[in-house]
Amino acid sequence: MTGRITSGDTAPSIPETNLVAFFRHRDDVPTACGAALIGSLSRLRRSDDPVVTFAGLPGACVPGFADGCQVELADGAEPLFRVTHPDGPESVTDRPVGPDQVLATPFRVVSRTGYPSYAGVITHWWTDRTPSESDAMIADLVIKYLVALVDHERLMAAVARAEDRAASLALEAISGRTVSLATGIVMHQNRLAADDAKDLLRQSAGMTGRSLQQVAASVVRTGSLGAGRAARGGVRRLGTHRPVRSGQRI
Repeated sequence: MTGRITSGDTAPSIPETNLVAFFRHRDDVPTACGAALIGSLSRLRRSDDPVVTFAGLPGACVPGFADGCQVELADGAEPLFRVTHPDGPESVTDRPVGPDQVLATPFRVVSRTGYPSYAGVITHWWTDRTPSESDAMIADLVIKYLVALVDHERLMAAVARAEDRAASLALEAISGRTVSLATGIVMHQNRLAADDAKDLLRQSAGMTGRSLQQVAASVVRTGSLGAGRAARGGVRRLGTHRPVRSGQRI
């Protein structure tokens, strides 16, 4: 998955999420398990790339929620991403894990912010028991929480890009008006055509090592480009062209 942005920050605490409410109202889920899982999830790294956020899920789920966890993600473009902690269920030799002790939760996320959509499967397993209905619900809520983290980061990145674009457009508009005002001042001051006045502004910028916008701002502020500048560059003054009469010597 390309274009990964890793903030390095930790995710905010989630005291009011559906996951917390679930633990509060389910008598068949140990309180210690809920507290450990929520604490681990709150320390996950946020990113607009699901690989970065979901990569920390196995470590957050083991051993507080399950004995093992595997994350598999794909966006249809890059190779499948897989991370497992501590090992896959097929590698457990001292306490074999049967099919009824494995819980696989598939999911699919359709992006609405210009990012690629992605899908995956989160697999949990237990060595000494069969996953319950509560385990399945917890796994689903955990995935929804991680998806929400990724969506939040993607939305914030999209907002930042939009704000940057809006600021750039505003700056371009302001700069354009400033150049137009400066061009008018130079035209009036030196009786120049519009193109020649703007060329004179560009010449001044080149000679002084400043940008056109900086020169224009200076002209608007001072009301003048500076004495003697109109004579440089061979610019054409307004009103200086006279038609040549028939028979007149040039």
